[in-house]
Amino acid sequence: MTLETDESMGMSSVSEAPRWRHDNDAVRRETRRPERAQQRLELVSADASRLVFAGRRPASSPIFLCPPTLALAALPWLAPELTPVRVATSLVFLGVTSALAAWGWPRRRQIELSAPAGGVAAPRRWVLDMTLDPDGRTALYSVEHEPAEGAALTVLEGPDPERVLWQLSEVLRHWPAPVECRWGLAAAAHPWSIEPHSGPRPRGDGQLGGSVAVPFAHEPLIWCTRLMAAFVVLDVLFLVTSVAPTLHVIHPLSLVLPVLFVTYLIVLSLVVNTGTSRLRVGGRVSRETSLLGLVTRRAEVRLESVRGVYAIGAPGAERWHVLVDSADGPLALAVPRQRATQLARDVERALQSARSAVSS
Repeated sequence: MTLETDESMGMSSVSEAPRWRHDNDAVRRETRRPERAQQRLELVSADASRLVFAGRRPASSPIFLCPPTLALAALPWLAPELTPVRVATSLVFLGVTSALAAWGWPRRRQIELSAPAGGVAAPRRWVLDMTLDPDGRTALYSVEHEPAEGAALTVLEGPDPERVLWQLSEVLRHWPAPVECRWGLAAAAHPWSIEPHSGPRPRGDGQLGGSVAVPFAHEPLIWCTRLMAAFVVLDVLFLVTSVAPTLHVIHPLSLVLPVLFVTYLIVLSLVVNTGTSRLRVGGRVSRETSLLGLVTRRAEVRLESVRGVYAIGAPGAERWHVLVDSADGPLALAVPRQRATQLARDVERALQSARSAVSS
């Protein structure tokens, strides 16, 4: 279910795409299907006869027990005298470490879709869907392949809809087929339909129509880092001023360590407070990141190529996305769920302002 913002800046409505299945056929081969954790799946290679997708399951918690068990396995070898009991103890803990590593290590998964022998890829349907990430914070955007017989197979999956849509566009370039979208977008929205050479590029950024900025960190974390840095700085200043008469008898290391710690907290606070993602609207619509005053442009599209703006995300997720549907390719900005609809409206207003400036 997603929130949809129309181009007229009217009311936003909640819509849910219907769920149905369609007939398609393909030869499928999958290796190492994960059972415990969600993973990211991406396109590896694509041609007219075969599609290859791969991903890794995230490391699970047992992997964090490996360092202490490995340390216990090494302790017997540090003893003054090496006895058979100590060697056996070391081997036992080494075996436990190996078992934990094998259990929790990220595992690779590979999926292949092949055309029938002696033929080309037949038309099939691709389905855009989303699920809630196990951590409950973000949505996992996915692309499913639905064959004529058998269950649907997820071939693309990730927390960034922009990346998923770009890869789906590449899949469709080799294996064109109808796409069913279950993200709740408008019927006319086709963010996977990319035509990067559909018009001339602007020579400059043009007049700024507006921008939407969202911090990397959550608001509580930002305030916690500010308060923590302020308290520690005041504490160190109080200690230094109170012992100023006896400062010459204090070991230099006792001064260097607090100064290093305060410096670390100040840098951490600056990183948390200055890190932002931004959609900037002008002659181009660009997605930028800013950290410590340094701005990096991640992606951009032409203003006239934008077809719509939508707020999408899973109902229970903390982070949603403002999705810009463009013929030059999609742009997606991660935003808090509570602000997603309003930010989508702000982007739409900025687009209207930039278009008015260009036309005048």
